[in-house]
Amino acid sequence: MVELEEKGARSVKCSKLLQRCLYALSVGFVSLTALSPTSPQSFGLPPELEQLVYFQGVWRCEQPTAGTSESVALTWKVERDLNGFWFIGYAEEMPSATNSQPVISRDFLGYDTAAKRFVRSVVVGNGNSLNLTSSGWQNNQFVWQGSVVRTGRSMPLREVITKESANRFAAIYFVLNDAKQG
Repeated sequence: MVELEEKGARSVKCSKLLQRCLYALSVGFVSLTALSPTSPQSFGLPPELEQLVYFQGVWRCEQPTAGTSESVALTWKVERDLNGFWFIGYAEEMPSATNSQPVISRDFLGYDTAAKRFVRSVVVGNGNSLNLTSSGWQNNQFVWQGSVVRTGRSMPLREVITKESANRFAAIYFVLNDAKQG
């Protein structure tokens, strides 16, 4: 684990648990084509979405607990969905003796073709939410910037993801202290 010297920063280390695999799951669905004059299949996928393929799979992450030497383990599963336009992440903390109320969250990662930026929205089972944007991978780093809403306050947030290998990355979160009431 990386020790942080910057105040307000939290690090997370993640390793891919399972290699990507192809599978088919047949479930019932309702066609929304009748609701729109243009079917979703007529739109081409933005090529920029390929930058998010790295995150697809199942990751095991360790996050230090603020103010202690302990860490929280979590699993982050990322799948491509919604006709390939979105990557959806499912994060779940593992229960432990020191974590009796594990938190779950859902991520939506995609590409905004109008803004020409990656977008990420996260909703968390404790009421928190994050809205972030990024310009994508640059020198093995994917930097997300935006805000986190936590306990009724909106705070600026920056997450720096560093690719260490095809199956390992480190993430550091920076929350600025000049919070605004929201």
